[in-house]
Amino acid sequence: SLLLKLTEDHPTIRVAGVTFPSLVTPEGELFASSQIPYLERVDMLGWVDKINELKPDGSIIIHGLSMGGGIALDLATQEMNNVKALVVDAPSYSIEGFFRDVSKHSFKRGYMEVFIRLLQRYRKEFGVEARDYNGAFHLGGGMYPLLLSAGSNENLDQLLQELKRVNPQPTRIVILPGCNHGNGMYKQTEMYQTAIREFMDEYMR
Repeated sequence: SLLLKLTEDHPTIRVAGVTFPSLVTPEGELFASSQIPYLERVDMLGWVDKINELKPDGSIIIHGLSMGGGIALDLATQEMNNVKALVVDAPSYSIEGFFRDVSKHSFKRGYMEVFIRLLQRYRKEFGVEARDYNGAFHLGGGMYPLLLSAGSNENLDQLLQELKRVNPQPTRIVILPGCNHGNGMYKQTEMYQTAIREFMDEYMR
């Protein structure tokens, strides 16, 4: 879902993608969480258009956390007027990678057997391979600088490095010590905010 924040004392309008249980679209409609998958990418593009109507000469950074991070990555190859960069926090973008990291973190030495069983169950339940959903595949055509972040306890280092490798645009990675999924902004507030502030200062000039 999306949060729109207008600041009178700042020459920008900021859009943040977060995982609240409901959202308001640019047209003012309220949707429950069960309806969010039908909006996602189209909804964010609608917000970008709405912001450009309000401030045609402004600058936009799209920020996504978790599911919102996956949505932000999905927009990386989409040309969007006045969008300067993407901030992606603990993105849900690779099902196979998620299964692997959780298995490794939870089961350590015996994780491969668990990982394989998860892939088999996914194939049985949905009739497709988990590897077919991976947000990194299309980033070779990425159009925006990326700031990638995650908590150290999420074990996303390898996945974030892969995103950095394939994205042709400048990409930074911030790993937040001692943090779990989505709580870095609270447990490592200064580090998190400093990284975003420095990133914005560079790309929102």
